[in-house]
Amino acid sequence: MKSMKVICGLFLLLLVASALPAAAGVVSMQYNSSGNNSYGGVATYPYNMTVNGQPAGLMCIGYNEHVTGGETWQATPFSVGAYGALIGNVVKADQLAYLFTLALADGGMDSDVNAVVWNINEGVPALTPSAQLLYNQVTGMQTYPGISGVVFFVPTADQTGWTDGVPQTFMGSTPEPGTLLLLGSGLVGLAGTLRRKISA
Repeated sequence: MKSMKVICGLFLLLLVASALPAAAGVVSMQYNSSGNNSYGGVATYPYNMTVNGQPAGLMCIGYNEHVTGGETWQATPFSVGAYGALIGNVVKADQLAYLFTLALADGGMDSDVNAVVWNINEGVPALTPSAQLLYNQVTGMQTYPGISGVVFFVPTADQTGWTDGVPQTFMGSTPEPGTLLLLGSGLVGLAGTLRRKISA
């Protein structure tokens, strides 16, 4: 009976850990395709990708770097604060993460959001009037709410498989706490059912 509880507990931990694309350590990235959204003919969020084999809709933060279908590489996940420390600019990391939450909220329908991400990060492309308004709003903010669940996937140094210049960083999100809670409660219920069947 005690060994069954241990097995169920380990199984629960394994499933929760596999649901977190931003777990510590290097992850495997693959670009599959872009969505239907674009800014000036350049694909914008969401990019259909996989992180350690799990589907993920990610946003590229580099306008000058390009990824091709089926391309794979390794990346290290960073929280917003850790990414800000990595690039030596916490405010920029906060701004990028906040913009990602806006894109996440509307599924990327407003392609101005990704354009502003590119412009804050690299200074290009030229912004339309509506994108410039968003840029002014975001860069004028003092606080950036809702950014704690954003993850930056930073390519590792050795990227021999990258086919088009320097690998770019992507942003994604961790599963919401409510999703993990629901997953966990379902697994606990399943463990209880299994225990009853075994003891019967």
